[in-house]
Amino acid sequence: MKNNNIIVAEQLEQSHLDKLIANDITAVMIKQFYFQDNAVKIADKIIASSTVEQYTHELKIDDELHQEYLGVDREGMPFNLLYDTSNQNLINKYYVSARENIARIRSYAAPAMTPIDKLRLELDENYTYGAMIAAFQQRKMLAGIGRLSHAEMSHMSENPPHFDALPVKFAALSQQFAANIYLKVPEEGGELELWDTAPMTPLSIVPDDWRSHLPPSMLLKPEVGDLIIFNCRKPHAIRSFTGEPRVTMQVFIGYQEEKPLQLWN
Repeated sequence: MKNNNIIVAEQLEQSHLDKLIANDITAVMIKQFYFQDNAVKIADKIIASSTVEQYTHELKIDDELHQEYLGVDREGMPFNLLYDTSNQNLINKYYVSARENIARIRSYAAPAMTPIDKLRLELDENYTYGAMIAAFQQRKMLAGIGRLSHAEMSHMSENPPHFDALPVKFAALSQQFAANIYLKVPEEGGELELWDTAPMTPLSIVPDDWRSHLPPSMLLKPEVGDLIIFNCRKPHAIRSFTGEPRVTMQVFIGYQEEKPLQLWN
């Protein structure tokens, strides 16, 4: 079914990816993509993990790159921490921790495959040129990060909206998408909010009150096990919520013409 520029389906298909790439749709939601019981098991392990840290988002202000905390925590080290650094220790830490985090999430999911492993296989099976873990600096990257939000901090991710776009110095991507698989969702709130605008370019500067400049948004209310893939270069936000934590597994998907899709965090 298609509704408000969003496709809702029961299985991921080549046509969904083609429409995302062509900018014919803003998002695709695959219902019950991942096993619900295992999703909850992984979510509980992420919530209880001692390795969870704050997840910051890059923001360009007056030609300087800043990291802004939007109330979301993470299981895994994201590549955006390397956008503006030549610190070799930090760079090495990212690549060492990438393998450690993939193994950790696989241990959480065992004996089942992880949500990101399942997604990577289905992308490879459905997309003409396949899909693989990215290596933008000639080293395999993290693919799959746990994202954890608590109700008392959830207002921070609602306003302002943000976008994600890998700087060109790492890879000249034609399109960038984000995939979220939902492991635990609150009963009230926590919707994914999307705006169907022209995609932003990497490290663009946005207005202070960006929300007031945007057209009406679209809201997606996922359930446990659902997958949503959307163009993350377009503005998006997470609505505030009450009750239980909101937990997802997330990965970025980079597109270049006639090349495999690149997965990373």
